[in-house]
Amino acid sequence: MKRIVLLVMAIFMAAATGVSAKGGPTVANRLGTQDTIVIKMANGAKMILQLKNMKQLEAFQNYSLDSLMRELNVYVKQVDKMEGATAADGNPKQMTVTFNTQEGDDKNPEKVTVIIQEKDAKGKVTQEQREIRINKNIKIDVEVEEDGDDTVVRIDQEEEDTTKYKLVNEHKATRFNFDIDLGLNAFVDKEDVAFVPDLKPTGSRYISLNSHLISQVGGSKSPFYIVSGLEFAFNNYMFDKNYIIQDTENDVTEFVKVTDVSYEKSKLATSSVNVPLMPMLKFKRANGKDGFHVGAGGFAGYRLGSHSKLKYENNGDTTKDKDHGGFNLSDFQYGATGVIGYNNLSLFVKYNMNDLFKENRGPQVNVISFGLRLLN
Repeated sequence: MKRIVLLVMAIFMAAATGVSAKGGPTVANRLGTQDTIVIKMANGAKMILQLKNMKQLEAFQNYSLDSLMRELNVYVKQVDKMEGATAADGNPKQMTVTFNTQEGDDKNPEKVTVIIQEKDAKGKVTQEQREIRINKNIKIDVEVEEDGDDTVVRIDQEEEDTTKYKLVNEHKATRFNFDIDLGLNAFVDKEDVAFVPDLKPTGSRYISLNSHLISQVGGSKSPFYIVSGLEFAFNNYMFDKNYIIQDTENDVTEFVKVTDVSYEKSKLATSSVNVPLMPMLKFKRANGKDGFHVGAGGFAGYRLGSHSKLKYENNGDTTKDKDHGGFNLSDFQYGATGVIGYNNLSLFVKYNMNDLFKENRGPQVNVISFGLRLLN
């Protein structure tokens, strides 16, 4: 049993030496103040429990005491067997304990090597080596190497961390979002002005590719946002009832109905870049996910290009005519925009307050676009 006492003392001396070598607290310092419970057995044996708090005592019921005792008994019998063999020859033994410390770092644990060397009267040397690794939580892993027999003994001791941590996502007040508007266009014309034809709904499509800058105002729990960014919009106006768009000799744009040719397609297409500025309210559901949102604001933009397209049959062949003229369209545009939705589903509306054509150079008509906003 002398060897067991020596082993235990060596382990704790190595642990204390290893931790102190780095300038940190010793094992006793790390464990702090403890309460001691002594359990006396009927045969006079004692079990000593050192506890920091009641939680550790409650957790003790999860340990298999029978399993622990069986493992310890195997090692005790092995040591007793070795001592009995030594006592039979009647010669005393000499024991030498050596400590070698290897400092660790953030990735590798600290390592302490304990070598117990025995020498009997005849000069025979028996050596045992223990590798003790000490990590940040004071987990001690002991490896025992013996002549002719390998034994591994692991003693784990964790310092309880009573600090509670809460995972907090880093709040970003401003973020980018790419979304797409898919919808339809319609004309809003004024009374008592030049004629404006009806549009075919399915062919008068509106598409906008948006890179929105969404800024939260008032902190991480605020529902108030400001939406800005860039929008690249493409408007298609497909005319009904065989109407086409053309410029007259006086450089005035007008719509004309053609009777001698049946047009399969007659449309005007424009492209523009817009900058929106829209306050928005976004509310969260009880589970923290996005809920109802609504916003309204304005936009300003510039026309990038335009063209007309005619498609018709000519002597049995399909003919397509394109005219990349300006058609007296307004270069600058501005208007109002809004969005309403729930979760990822959003509806948008956009109204151009400026006339589609320049003043006195074409019909007085405004454009309204509406539809779905995707990837919101």
